[in-house]
Amino acid sequence: MVQRNKSTSKKFSVKQKRVIYSRGRIHLVDCEVRMPSGLKLSRQIIEHPGAVVMIPQTSPGRYLLIRQFRFAARDWLWEWPAGGVDKGEPLAAAARRELAEETGFWPRKLKKLFSFYPTPGISNEVMHLFLASDLIPRKAEGDEDEEIEVREFSRAQIRAMIRRGAIRDGKTLLGFLSLPS
Repeated sequence: MVQRNKSTSKKFSVKQKRVIYSRGRIHLVDCEVRMPSGLKLSRQIIEHPGAVVMIPQTSPGRYLLIRQFRFAARDWLWEWPAGGVDKGEPLAAAARRELAEETGFWPRKLKKLFSFYPTPGISNEVMHLFLASDLIPRKAEGDEDEEIEVREFSRAQIRAMIRRGAIRDGKTLLGFLSLPS
């Protein structure tokens, strides 16, 4: 039987940390960790500065999704627009910038819904989910390595896409379940 430490007030400590690989804003790190129980663990994690996810609402019950190729998934995925936060950049500014880059729309209204860890078993990345509305056209100046299709869908169409497996992206599924009524 595995004994579980029920105390959350005790802290773990990182005894050693070594960057194995680093490119851009992502770092693969090897850590030696001592748990509150005294147990020593070796963990490899991806350190990531965080990202913003936007649910672009064009009108009540209608939303923009983007479709792009995700190499790790080896497939084209429908998802909410999302992107990285630059060092020192306020989250709302990152959300507006990324939405304009990926969809060609600028939100006059932006409401932060919540933050979450998309993959806490392997990464410290935190995603910040926003509802973006009152959209106005703005020239999209996306990244040169992105091929993005932008389409508008009704809430019912998105629900149907989820049910038939056409939407499999976690941040998009979570965002859909979080839409205000």
